[in-house]
Amino acid sequence: MAGEPSIELKGYVGRVNDFQNGGSIVTVGVTPSYQDKNTSQWVDKPQLWFDVRPISNEAKGVVDEIRNAKQNNLSVRVLVNGGLSKRVSEKDGKTYEHLEIAARTLVVMSAKPKQQGNQNGFQPNYGQQNYGQGVQNYGQLANPMTPAYGATQASQTGQPAVDPWSQPQTAQAPQTPQGEFEPDDEF
Repeated sequence: MAGEPSIELKGYVGRVNDFQNGGSIVTVGVTPSYQDKNTSQWVDKPQLWFDVRPISNEAKGVVDEIRNAKQNNLSVRVLVNGGLSKRVSEKDGKTYEHLEIAARTLVVMSAKPKQQGNQNGFQPNYGQQNYGQGVQNYGQLANPMTPAYGATQASQTGQPAVDPWSQPQTAQAPQTPQGEFEPDDEF
């Protein structure tokens, strides 16, 4: 997969399509947003929809969990990591572009009852939601022998560990990580 662009995103599942050959496509929607510098209000950009095709056995196994949650009328938020590609198709004389992700990682972050008035289960981000919702499920995938982030941080600073997800979240512009990664680092 040399030269293939990689993507990681968090979004809401629109639907799961199953095919006769046993494969599945999970449609995931995201609403990018930015903070207007003049009004300090969050402004939504157009929704983006991705066709997510699980390629690892772990990701394929998560599709059943997503399907069951959708059948129970739950809104499902997922984390997706994989290779990004674009497919072009034509129907009735119109050309359509499809963004596709060959998912190496597919994780259910939360599955909650849908909000009133929401027809397809997609909940836009609006830049103000509590991003910590459901992350405890994602954290359970970590190696139990490795100390948690807070424990490592506490041992290095001598301060008590603070769970960042238990703190109230406020809308703020994304921050650039400091010192974690240099652009010239090898992966």
